[in-house]
Amino acid sequence: MSDVAIVGGGVIGLACAFELARRGSSVTVLEREEPGFGASTVAAGMLTPSFEVELTPQSLVELQLDSLRRYPQFVRDIEGAGGRSCGYRDEGSLWVSRHRDDELELDHTLKIQQQRGLPARRLTGREVRALEPYVSPRAVGGLLVESDHQVDSRKLVPALRAACEAIGVDVRTGTGVATVERAAGAMELTCQHGGVTSPFHADQVLLAAGVWLEEGLVTPLPKIGMRPIKGQIVHLQGQRLVRHVIRNSDVYLVPRDGGRLLIGATEEEQGFDMNPTAGGTLDLLRFGFEVLPGIYDLDIAEIDVGLRPTFHDHMPVLGATTTDGIYMASGHYRGGVLLAAATAHWMAEIMLTGQVPSEIEPFSFQRFAAENTQQEAAS
Repeated sequence: MSDVAIVGGGVIGLACAFELARRGSSVTVLEREEPGFGASTVAAGMLTPSFEVELTPQSLVELQLDSLRRYPQFVRDIEGAGGRSCGYRDEGSLWVSRHRDDELELDHTLKIQQQRGLPARRLTGREVRALEPYVSPRAVGGLLVESDHQVDSRKLVPALRAACEAIGVDVRTGTGVATVERAAGAMELTCQHGGVTSPFHADQVLLAAGVWLEEGLVTPLPKIGMRPIKGQIVHLQGQRLVRHVIRNSDVYLVPRDGGRLLIGATEEEQGFDMNPTAGGTLDLLRFGFEVLPGIYDLDIAEIDVGLRPTFHDHMPVLGATTTDGIYMASGHYRGGVLLAAATAHWMAEIMLTGQVPSEIEPFSFQRFAAENTQQEAAS
């Protein structure tokens, strides 16, 4: 038995496990596959809250910025505990414009960023190429956000696991959870491992199962509409072409160590399909080539697919649920890696103190109950 059982060993589940354990809780992570399966290790790892600021609710922008501020210490703590690198880099992001419409969009984006206190600097096409010589000569301008950083998600997840295990977290892989219910004053989970079904007990349960939150997992909670958004990403290998994350409205290109370059990412409503497609790959390579023609000569190392967990409002659920003892940290959509540091901090606060900070109130599970009440009243 543990103080806390965490269902799901992705970046959110492991980050919460690490924070809870170092605050004194005994924690067991129950992961149906391997840590990071589904979305975490496929993510590009961009810590960039700024570029979609106009379409993002202010409460989520503030949470993203809070997490970005926490990230340097978050990384130091993980690397210090487990001895493994998270692949943290701080060169910033560069949005590249290709024509007048893009330029107008960047001007508008810059204005919004300034209104919300987000640092950014407009560049001419010449200044863009001075920073990144391999960017297309057709680039007419850019927007540089030096406060945007990144981690390598394929390093972050194993680094988190190592850190968790180093401070006593029990990480169980290949362990699916079929049911969660309250029994005899504690939470009882029905676990399946290697064809064997057995119970597991904990004082509290944290649901961090990503897209599998409502897929094959039976709990006392009402359904709140978790769904997967498929994302394809292409890994190229060869000469290093850029230092910054390069973005426009169609694509992003993320440099990694060892000459790897990630091009992402598609967004597709395809259920739980995790097969890469020719069309998705074609789009990513075409859009990437328009920005960075030098990718033509790189090798295709891998085509990867992940499933992003989201609700209808694209906002995460953080905190207590309608069942005593069950908590939730899920629905982070495209921001799981970015929001990991803040999610871990605030979930530990909520679960250990019983208090809900004002910063987290907009992400309450209860907002779905309020929506259902309004819909019933309208009908």
